[in-house]
Amino acid sequence: MKNISPQREVILHLSLIDGIGPATVQTIITQKPEGCAWHDLYRLRASDWRYQFGLSEKVTDTLISGLADTALLDQERQLIEQHDIAWTTCIADDYPYLLKHIHLPPIVIYWQGEPLHDEQKRLAIVGSRKANQYGKQIIEHFVPTLVAHDWAIVSGGALGIDSMSHEATVQAGGKTIVVLGSGLLRPYPYSNKKLFRSIIENGGTILSSFPLRMEALPGNFPARNRIIAGISRGSVVVQAAAKSGARITAQFALDQGRDVFAVPGPIDDELSAGCHALIQEGAKLVASPEDILSEYGEQLTAAVAKQSVQKKGPFMSTAPAKQRAKEPDSIQGKIIGSCRQPCSTDELAQKTGLGLPELQNLLFELQLEGAIRQDFTGMWVAQ
Repeated sequence: MKNISPQREVILHLSLIDGIGPATVQTIITQKPEGCAWHDLYRLRASDWRYQFGLSEKVTDTLISGLADTALLDQERQLIEQHDIAWTTCIADDYPYLLKHIHLPPIVIYWQGEPLHDEQKRLAIVGSRKANQYGKQIIEHFVPTLVAHDWAIVSGGALGIDSMSHEATVQAGGKTIVVLGSGLLRPYPYSNKKLFRSIIENGGTILSSFPLRMEALPGNFPARNRIIAGISRGSVVVQAAAKSGARITAQFALDQGRDVFAVPGPIDDELSAGCHALIQEGAKLVASPEDILSEYGEQLTAAVAKQSVQKKGPFMSTAPAKQRAKEPDSIQGKIIGSCRQPCSTDELAQKTGLGLPELQNLLFELQLEGAIRQDFTGMWVAQ
């Protein structure tokens, strides 16, 4: 098996421990004494973790038991080599620049296909899984022009707008990046396995921040959406309901200082509500790919044939649905109460006693309902 540096090995191991998130790992990275070798972390006592790194007793116990489980690391390393998986850590030189400069970037990312080059222009296109013919027409109008101007298209690999965007990019001869909400060896949705293979064969990339065999749990998708926004210069929302993952991706983009574009739609279509709300909140309305190109100082080349999207009449902004009330004594109520002051995922796990997968599922649901949000620092805040 190929040797890897102690630094990479230990950071990979830390990223695999259930209940240890990016905030904790970043604390370890930044506060590790200069005289402490990376493999020395395996020999630290509970008191060392608490006093040197300022970690709680619960986090300390989780770290000690997790680092003692060397099989966890061995299995992941075997899978990496067996399936020829590329990976890197957030402190490595080959980590994508844009992603590295969001708050609390993923500790480890894995990919198959082409690595993400920092000079590459990347634009996210996200939207509803229930996208209809209108959404398909938008994608077919926007994507070929963007590809012709050397933009790589980023999306989440889901059905609907995501798949349409990836397929249109491949057909136009462009590069597309899929960011999964699961591990690379458990690609979701499975029905897109052929599409994912085609993307790799055509010079694209399949990317994930999750351990290789991680299933697509609902709580994984906020982290996935944060990466989609994080590796892209801007995000285009095409068909999104008032409550949707696409709107969450757009919010991440705004928090990260990136551009947000929204394509309006028919006023009687529920899939227009999210886009119209984003426009009302300050996203740039775009009706053609030229509108996006102009934001980056680019002009439509003569070689690109101009097309037009038929206008559907006046557009009306639709406010998000009213937040559903939560009982204070319910677990959701406790989460919201804890978020009255900014709170990290690790802290919420300690306060609620929930496991990370269950907590992430609840955080995703509450985020969709507008009860909480994740600010630019990655902390959860009650709305």
